[in-house]
Amino acid sequence: MIKVNNIKGKRLILASLLITFIITGLFSAAPANAATVSSAYFSVDGQLIKSTYFMQNGRVMVPDLFFKHTGASVDKNEKYNSIAVERNNIVALPLEKTYMDYYVKEKNKWIREYLATTTTVINGRPYIPLLVTAQKLGMTVSYDFKINRTFIQTNTPVENKPIAIEKGDTTEKKIALTFDDGPDKVITPQLLDILKEKGVSATFFVVGKQVSYFPQLTKRMVEEGHTIANHTWDHPELSKLYTSQVIQQITSTNEIVERVTGVKATLFRPPYGDYTAADALVFDKLGFKNIMWSIDTIDYSGKSAEEILSIVHRDKSPGAIVLQHNFQNSKLQGTVDALPQMIDQLRAEGYEFVTIDQLLAK
Repeated sequence: MIKVNNIKGKRLILASLLITFIITGLFSAAPANAATVSSAYFSVDGQLIKSTYFMQNGRVMVPDLFFKHTGASVDKNEKYNSIAVERNNIVALPLEKTYMDYYVKEKNKWIREYLATTTTVINGRPYIPLLVTAQKLGMTVSYDFKINRTFIQTNTPVENKPIAIEKGDTTEKKIALTFDDGPDKVITPQLLDILKEKGVSATFFVVGKQVSYFPQLTKRMVEEGHTIANHTWDHPELSKLYTSQVIQQITSTNEIVERVTGVKATLFRPPYGDYTAADALVFDKLGFKNIMWSIDTIDYSGKSAEEILSIVHRDKSPGAIVLQHNFQNSKLQGTVDALPQMIDQLRAEGYEFVTIDQLLAK
């Protein structure tokens, strides 16, 4: 009886362990890569950048697009199925391979180096080794164990870093009204009517796709004295695009604007105000000034005319740039209702309305 009971006991224990293993496996098992992905803040030239990462053989692996924050261009080479990162030199990392090829310009030579890591794709995003990639591109990487943070110095001269313009450099009471995301057939005509009636010129940051839908409204903007500026083709988050895609977003928009209006836009605003150091270099190289804002009306959230006027009254100052929107959405009725009052109130306080190019003119 004792032997039988011992056997039954062992069987019960094994059965319990098996059930526990199955349940644990069903509810907590995950792909190894997915389970190890974490997020942290990395310091790039003193700016904190939040990014996902994972450890592979003791090395930090980051998303390929992370390097755009260092000012490096990042693209995928479909022919060679590799990630190309360029800043002074070029680093090429083939997907699912354990080596990199890097080009040394001064020697005009490609060099292959085998790595302790594999360029890995997780959830559709390639991850590449942080340290060796940064070093090959002339950057300095260090780690502070006290605060558990990685520091990257790109060693880029300050004068080589393009600036973003948030307001005009003036003490005169000049203010610029800007409208993003149009044209559309509902909000834009109403805004143009008000601006024409009040004799005010504004700056419209247009989306290329919308220009293709409403070319006549785009032409009207120019004909009535407004400045046309570039706001990409279809309003993406630029930090999530490869460099070649960013270039395409901008150039395709300028092409259609010039074809429709005869005007070549020289002002650019990134959607959501989202861009990286690499994107800023693209804007500059393509001949654009990067225009942000000093007054955000947050009108896209459905704010009333009274709320919008209150924000402008609170934040106004000489050289201010006011951010508003003109896409087809009932939430923007407050923008339409606020505009004539905004113009009247600011004029009563001595403000002159100018376009962005007029604001920046020396």
